[in-house]
Amino acid sequence: MKEDIFKDYQERLNSLNENIRAVTLKHARDFHLNKNCSKEEAIERGITKAEIAIENYDFFRIK
Repeated sequence: MKEDIFKDYQERLNSLNENIRAVTLKHARDFHLNKNCSKEEAIERGITKAEIAIENYDFFRIK
């Protein structure tokens, strides 16, 4: 279902790491449905949020 919403952006999503893609779709769906963002804006915001979340996770895991 999540991927159906963003099927037009599949090429963009396929370029992402599998972990980042999964988190991106979760956040992008929320941005698009609950924050009234366009699909394109939701994808970009989702990518940013996913990358920051994973970077923070990796940072704290290393310490």
